[in-house]
Amino acid sequence: MVQRDLSKKEKQLLQLMGKQPYLTNEELCKIIGFKYSEYVLTLQKKLRKRGYFDGPIMFPDFGKIFRNKVSRVYAFILFDRTYDYIISLLQEIDCWLYFYPLEEGIFRKYLVCFMNTDTQKLKKIFDYIKDKGVIHYYHLFEQGGNWEIINPTFLINDLEVPIEPNFDHLLDNNAIPYLEYGSFADITLNKAVQLLLEHLSVGRGECDLKKIVRIEEVYRKKFRAELKEALQKEVREERRKVLNAKLRELRGDLSLREFRDAYQLLADHGVLEKVYYIWPFPQPRSTFWLLLKCTSPEIAQRIVFNFGRDVRVFTRVSMFQSVETGAWYGTLYAVGDASLGQRLMTDLDQFPEIEDRKLFPVRSYPASHWKSQTISIEGYYNPGTQTLEYPYDLSYERVKQKLEEEISI
Repeated sequence: MVQRDLSKKEKQLLQLMGKQPYLTNEELCKIIGFKYSEYVLTLQKKLRKRGYFDGPIMFPDFGKIFRNKVSRVYAFILFDRTYDYIISLLQEIDCWLYFYPLEEGIFRKYLVCFMNTDTQKLKKIFDYIKDKGVIHYYHLFEQGGNWEIINPTFLINDLEVPIEPNFDHLLDNNAIPYLEYGSFADITLNKAVQLLLEHLSVGRGECDLKKIVRIEEVYRKKFRAELKEALQKEVREERRKVLNAKLRELRGDLSLREFRDAYQLLADHGVLEKVYYIWPFPQPRSTFWLLLKCTSPEIAQRIVFNFGRDVRVFTRVSMFQSVETGAWYGTLYAVGDASLGQRLMTDLDQFPEIEDRKLFPVRSYPASHWKSQTISIEGYYNPGTQTLEYPYDLSYERVKQKLEEEISI
C-alpha cells in the first residue's frame, strides 16, 4: 500500500537523517536535489512540527567517561495505587529517567528507567516498597550496553517499503553492531562537561551550543531567584546553610567557550554518538516494548535487530539481563503504524528458538502519566575518583519516611 502522507523528497530527507545523522544540510541538499540548502532547514521545521522526528540527541558512552560501572535499569511494576502516587514515590530515587505507562490489565503497570551504579541497593528499595504492599510485583532488567537506533526505511530503489516486519527474515545472519560500552578514557569531567552531557543526552537546544548556553542561563537565573525566595522564608539554621551552599554553587554563568572546550574533550575521546528519532508516522501510532529470551543471546540479538530492518518501523534495540534470573533478553522499543503489534504474538509463535517473550504495549494518553528527565551527573560525580555514585541509602530513607508518614496520617 502506497503511503501518501509524505512526498518523495520528504521521505528521502527523513531516511537520510535517520541513517546518516552526520550529513550537513548542504550535503543533504545535494543528495536529494534541492536547489538551495536553506530549503532543507525549512522542510525539517515542517516535519518536526508534524511530529515526524525528534533530535538530534547525543548518546554518551558511559564506559568512556566513568571509571566505575554505570548502566540503566528498567523496573517493570504492577500496582493499584494512582499513577501520581507511584511517580511521587519513585521520584525519591534521584537517578530516575523515564516513566513509561503500560496498557492496564487487572493492575496498573509502569516500566520505569533508572540510571544505575548499584543494582543491589536499587533492588533493596523495590523490595521494601513491595513488602509494604505499595506494589504487587516487580522485575528488574539491567541494560547491557548502549542503544542502537534503527530508524525507519521509507524507500528502497524509490519504491515504498512495508509498514510491518518481515517475519521470514527475523533469523537472517546480518551484521550486528557492537553494543558494549567502550573502555574508560581516563578523563575528568569538570562542571561544564557534566552540564553539557546532561543537555546533549536529551537533545536540548537541538544540541546547538549557543542555544544550550541560553537555556542554562535562564535556568540558573530562575533557580537563583527560587533559592533566594526560599532563603527569606526559612528560619531553620541548618536548612539556611544548605540553601546558601546551593546559591554559592550557582554563582556565575558558564561561557560558550567553556561549553565548546567541554564538547571538544568529549569529541576527542569518541564519547558522543549523534542520533535522530525518526518516527514512521505521526500520532496516533502503536508503541510497545518487546523482550525476547531465546535459545542463545546471539539469536535473541539477531531477531530484535532484524525486526525493524528495511521496513517503516522505528526500533531502539539493546540487550537486557534479568537481575532476578540472570537470563538475557533481546529488547526493542518499537514505534509504527497503529496496527503494528496486533498479530505480533501469533507471528512469533513460529519461532521455537524463542523461549520467553514479554510484550508491554505503551499507553499514549494521558500525557500526565509520562515523566522523563535527563541523566543526573552534576552533584553525583566525583572528580577525584572519576566515578558516578548515586545516594541509594538516602533514597531508601526518603522512600521509607514517605511511607511511614502516610501510615501515621
